[in-house]
Amino acid sequence: MSETKIKSRFVDNGDSTVTDTRKKLMWAKDDTWVKLGKLVSWWQGQEYIQELNDQKFAGYSDWRFPNRGEAHELYNPELSNTDMEGCETHIDPVFTSGCGYTTWTTETRGAKAAMGYDFRADYEFWMARENIGFPSGIRPVRTIISETQMPPEERYVHHKKGTVSDLQTGLMWKLDDSYLDKDKWVSWAEAKIYISILNKEEFGDYTNWRMPTRKEAQTIHDFSNPVTDSYGDTLYLVLPFPPGAGQTSWTKTLHKTDKNIAVRFNYFSGDYKFHQKGLRSHGVRAVRTLLPEEIES
Repeated sequence: MSETKIKSRFVDNGDSTVTDTRKKLMWAKDDTWVKLGKLVSWWQGQEYIQELNDQKFAGYSDWRFPNRGEAHELYNPELSNTDMEGCETHIDPVFTSGCGYTTWTTETRGAKAAMGYDFRADYEFWMARENIGFPSGIRPVRTIISETQMPPEERYVHHKKGTVSDLQTGLMWKLDDSYLDKDKWVSWAEAKIYISILNKEEFGDYTNWRMPTRKEAQTIHDFSNPVTDSYGDTLYLVLPFPPGAGQTSWTKTLHKTDKNIAVRFNYFSGDYKFHQKGLRSHGVRAVRTLLPEEIES
């Protein structure tokens, strides 16, 4: 009986990139070890990504670090590749052999530490961002944007009253988050109070502001547009939003069984986590649903 060949989800694009057809991601076929022949710190990795974007590598300028989930998705114990030391890594052989066996990720802890991921053993580890003593590299990745998405110049309408409409999602956002307004973090309950005050004061002439859901919060995260947060670090937000905001936002998405925890969305890494609602270390972004006549006009 002949063996049936399983079709790989990864496609070699012939331009030094690989498409993950399942996750709608595009990866650079080579990592920094192949390209630079040396280990890199987290900061050097950022500089390398910036160079790729400045050069429009493979025609794109939205290359970035992978987040922890995306790095983990590359790992498959049934697949085999060879790293720079001749050892086995478990990523699809469509990627160049001889790469490093780790990658930095967007996951950070405080101001100094960042997470790396090991493709030999499905292993996550933390290191100082300036550390180059442990085998560290970068596997650049970008999100494949659907052709059905509206171009930014048509999608976003910037209003004079501190708001912006997203005609693709049918949402209106307050441009400034609570951190820009209050210069401090808020708990989930304080975020609700902040929203209620906006409605009481009829901010932007509206009284139906609310917290975003997790999925709504994610719609304004854009890896192709870096801005600085309240501490001068990088955030990725769609073009109309100003710098200086908080890195995270509370959402109205609660845990199914524990109503004392809620999702916060991170505008640097693009990930989300459940946190205790009493934790005072996040901001909130106010949103409202556009009426049909607002979208048509």
